[in-house]
Amino acid sequence: MDTANTQIVVPTGSSLEARKQRIALLFEEIITNNRLELADEIFADDFYWPQFDLRGPEGVRTWVRAFRTAFPDISDMVQEQTAEGDLVVTRVECIATQLGPFRGLPPSGRKATFTAIGIDRFRGDKVIERSAHFDIVDLMRQLGHTELVVPAVSKP
Repeated sequence: MDTANTQIVVPTGSSLEARKQRIALLFEEIITNNRLELADEIFADDFYWPQFDLRGPEGVRTWVRAFRTAFPDISDMVQEQTAEGDLVVTRVECIATQLGPFRGLPPSGRKATFTAIGIDRFRGDKVIERSAHFDIVDLMRQLGHTELVVPAVSKP
């Protein structure tokens, strides 16, 4: 399906359900379908991702471009979400083939399935801060990388 011309409806409001739906769009549309334009509707201008020192919607686009360079066939599907107060926690299943460099690891051409957890903090209906966590050792094993090289965490 050609997603480039498909209109995406971004949920409005700051209810917990609307916030969860907005984060689902991050994984299932922005990352999986490369719908980078949606970052402006989901992330605040003062958004900050401390793990990678990325800011604003453009910082999200920078990270997605780097991730999709490494894994152009990425499928990021929401498995579970919980929301309370200003936080949304999301568990996703990622299935992807490493065709480009990732965090200092050369392309392996191998496919991996791994789980990631995202924690997003909202102000109103926009995300203002995020962190993401996954088991990099398991991912490296699946991709066939046998030496642990600890990459810098300042950039994606």
